Amino acid sequence: MKKIIFLFLFFSLSFITINCENNDKQSTSIVFATKEYSFGENRLMFSSIGNKGSETKKDFRVEVLYKMDSHSFEYKPTFYLWPNKNSGFYTFNHQFSKYGKYELRVYDSMNPKEIYLETINISDQNQSPIVGEIIPELKNKILSKALTINQISSDPDPDPDFYMHRLSDAVKLNKPIIVFFISPSFCKTATCLPQLDVIKNLKNYYDDKIIFIHVEVYDNPHLIRGDINKAQISPILDEWNIYSEPFTFIIKDEILVSKFQGYVSYEEIIKSVKQLIDDQ
Repeated sequence: MKKIIFLFLFFSLSFITINCENNDKQSTSIVFATKEYSFGENRLMFSSIGNKGSETKKDFRVEVLYKMDSHSFEYKPTFYLWPNKNSGFYTFNHQFSKYGKYELRVYDSMNPKEIYLETINISDQNQSPIVGEIIPELKNKILSKALTINQISSDPDPDPDFYMHRLSDAVKLNKPIIVFFISPSFCKTATCLPQLDVIKNLKNYYDDKIIFIHVEVYDNPHLIRGDINKAQISPILDEWNIYSEPFTFIIKDEILVSKFQGYVSYEEIIKSVKQLIDDQ
C-alpha cells in the first residue's frame, strides 16, 4: 500500500510555498494546493497568503512554460471564495500534452516585477484517472445486508443515497456521476467537511439528475474510534492512484469529464455538470 499524502491547502506548511518580500518587510506567498499533476487536462489551484492569512481577490496572471522547448500558455485564473470566509482561492485549467518538466509562473499585476515560481514534472507514473479517457474499475462499497453505513462511511450524518450504486452499475443509467473521495471524520485538512456540504447541497437540487457516490478514504471507519493508528487506507485509492483528499470526479458514459483535486466550489461543479444535465 502506497502512503497517501493528504492535502493541507493553505492551512499546512507541507505545501510548496513561494515567497516574495517587499521593502516594508511584508511578505506574500503563493501556495499551490495541487499535489498531483497528470497528463491531459488538469485543474490547478492556488492561494495568495499574506501576513494576515489568505488574501482577497487580486489581479494575477499565470504562465505555464514547457521546459523542453520554452512553449508557454497564459491564463487569467478565476477567483472563488472559501466557504464562510471573505478570502478565497484561484483556479485555472491547463492541458498537459507532453511529459516532462514545466514551470508555473504567477504574476501579480500590482507588482509586475514579482514572479512566483514552481517547477513540476508530468510523468506517466502513478497518475489519477485522465480526463477524456475511460474510467478504471471502481469496486466501491455499497449498503447491503453484510455492510451497514457506519462500516463504509465516517460521515456523522450520512446520506444513504451516496452508498446505493456501484460505479459499474451507475454508468449504465445514462446520468452524470459524481464520485468523491473524502473521509469526513478523519480528514487531515480543513476542507473535507465544507466539501461534503457542497456535495450535499448539490444533491438537494439535482437528486434526480445526478448519481452521487462517496468513497471513504479509510477501509475500516467503524473500527478507528478516534485512534487514527487503527486506520487502514482503502485499496481503492491505490487502484485510482489517489494520494490526497478531497478528490472529486465527474463521469458520464464511462468517460471522465472533469476531476478536481482539493476543495472544489459549488460554482465549479455546476459549471462542469450543467451541459451534461442539459443534454439528458
